[in-house]
Amino acid sequence: MRRDLLAIFLAGFVGSSLAVAQVPDPTRPPAAVFDQEVGATAAVAAKSGVQTVILRPGGKSTAVINGQYVEEGGKLGDKRVLKISESEVVLIGESGREVIEMTPAIEKVPTKKKAAKRRMTGTTQK
Repeated sequence: MRRDLLAIFLAGFVGSSLAVAQVPDPTRPPAAVFDQEVGATAAVAAKSGVQTVILRPGGKSTAVINGQYVEEGGKLGDKRVLKISESEVVLIGESGREVIEMTPAIEKVPTKKKAAKRRMTGTTQK
C-alpha cells in the first residue's frame, strides 16, 4: 500500500516538474534581442535616448543619454547639451536644435485636487 502511494506521489511530482519546465520565463528579454548580431546591438542602444537626469539646483545638471554621462554645457558627439530638465534634454549642433524627451509617449498632466471632506466629530445632528 505504501509503495503504491509512493509511486503515485513520485509520478505526480515528476509530471508536475515537467509541466513547470515548459512555462516561459516572464523576466527573459524578447527573442529579438538574442537574434541580433553584435553590430545591430549598438543600433538599438543608440535609439534608447535619455535614461536618467540628475537636477542640481545651483550646479550643473547631468543626464545619461545612450549610456553616456553628460553635463549641461558638455558635448554629446558633435552636439552640445544646452539644457537639462526633468522631462527633456535639449541639444544644439550644426544640424540645429534637438529635443530628446525622457518619456516621449507619456504626457504629464497635473491632477485635480479634491476638496477634503470634513469629518464632524463630537457633534450630533438632529
